[in-house]
Amino acid sequence: MVPARSASSGPSGSPGPRGPRATHAFLRLERGAPATLAAQLVEQLRRAVLEGVLQPDRELPSSRELARELGVSRNTAVAAYEALAADGTIVVRPRRAPLVAHVPARAGGQGPARAQPAAASPRVSKSARRLAAVVPADKLDALLETRARSRPFGVGLPDLELLPWRILDRCLARRFRAMSAADALLDDPRGAPLLRRAVLHHVAVARGVRATVDQVFITEGSQGAIDLCCRALLDPGDAAWIEDPGPLALRAAVRMAGARPVPIPVDEDGLRVGVGVHRRRGAPRARVAFVSPAYAFPSGARLTLPRRIELLSWAGEAGAVVVEIDYEGELRFDGTPLPSLLALDLEGVKDRVIHVGSFSRSLFPGLRLGFMIVPPALVRPMAAVRAASTRSPPHLLQAALADFIDEGHFARHLRKLKQATRRRRDLLLAELGRVLPGAVRARAPAGGSVLTLDLPPGTDDVAVVQALAARGVDALPLSRSTAARPRSAARAPGLILGFGAHAEPALREAARTLAAVVAEAIGAGR
Repeated sequence: MVPARSASSGPSGSPGPRGPRATHAFLRLERGAPATLAAQLVEQLRRAVLEGVLQPDRELPSSRELARELGVSRNTAVAAYEALAADGTIVVRPRRAPLVAHVPARAGGQGPARAQPAAASPRVSKSARRLAAVVPADKLDALLETRARSRPFGVGLPDLELLPWRILDRCLARRFRAMSAADALLDDPRGAPLLRRAVLHHVAVARGVRATVDQVFITEGSQGAIDLCCRALLDPGDAAWIEDPGPLALRAAVRMAGARPVPIPVDEDGLRVGVGVHRRRGAPRARVAFVSPAYAFPSGARLTLPRRIELLSWAGEAGAVVVEIDYEGELRFDGTPLPSLLALDLEGVKDRVIHVGSFSRSLFPGLRLGFMIVPPALVRPMAAVRAASTRSPPHLLQAALADFIDEGHFARHLRKLKQATRRRRDLLLAELGRVLPGAVRARAPAGGSVLTLDLPPGTDDVAVVQALAARGVDALPLSRSTAARPRSAARAPGLILGFGAHAEPALREAARTLAAVVAEAIGAGR
């Protein structure tokens, strides 16, 4: 440690603004510390100024005097003074001693007594305050936890064991080695052209979508596409249809834009368009309708052809846009996957529909890559909003994924994923049918990687989820996927279970734990 040497002081023991220039005993430099001696000196002198220990206009020792008092080289003292002068802490004068600049002292300093304003919490926006009513505190806590979200029955998780990691690694390494100056400078807000072309070819084959490469945007997953749609299409106060029940994240994105999410119920035929166009129960003049025609989360319902035609007819008459969220639409077990709304040969469809897809469900969430196909008239407005925000995801990831798709690896992976997911669905349904109480009903999904359990009325599904978490099993409460309704209408309790990411033995064990917790909850509620 390098302590300051003894310093003289004025008659009162406290030097005045232009009193002796010697340093005070608060300077303590440690040799061998991670920070250099100059950095330590800068930090300690700056803190002394901010806390009022060194007052404005106070003369400091010259760099030569300071170095001698502290027993350090003059270069160290000069470097410290230069750094403090650069940020305005001190004023360096030619051939004269440096002065402490006029820097307001922080509360709690040793300077003159002054009235300090009460500390106030940072003010957040109205959008952030609105989100507090949509995203429960415990949900946010779970997202902020460091543990891996890989326990049964976690929702939205793929099976990482099925991924061809070596092939993905090879695609990424090859693109990294071949990266050119043009690739490094690419800044198209729609994303890399090579991935946009690969995506367009994939959705043309798998979903029947017909479009051009110019209409394709690469986004940060499906949520990034939804956020972009909200910012580009919705003004504060506008109404937007959302499926009820449906994902919390969609409701949150609409509220973030200051718009009003209007819950439209979903039955076995999908979104009830008739409710949406009803003047009192719906919002016939809504600006946007967010719909999952191939697979409604969490019910698994798909929108029938009559409902699709009804939805698109309403959009044309109301001047609205339909945002088609293709949530695990390719994981269809019973029958063939339904084509996209963009595949319907109806007048005006291509001017009213935005198709949104993601690779988070089929590959892994951390990839953060999704896509959207927008009508030609919305390409430039969407690009302008995107250019003013996040632009597009990292080029290397886009290029590697483009190769993964173009070389056929993605299609082969999807086939393997679909077989494994169907096998796990059948196993879990059989196991739940064997161990669950008779009052609990499991809904068999025709596709996707989640199923729902209907619990008896009055069951606290949030408490059930918390009890399951304490025993190492994850689930989502169905009641929270249902948007706010009048107080007289009770939310149906239930559980949302993901099964696509977990091996059969883990599913069996989790099913037994689930049955025990649910039986306890039902018994306690009687």
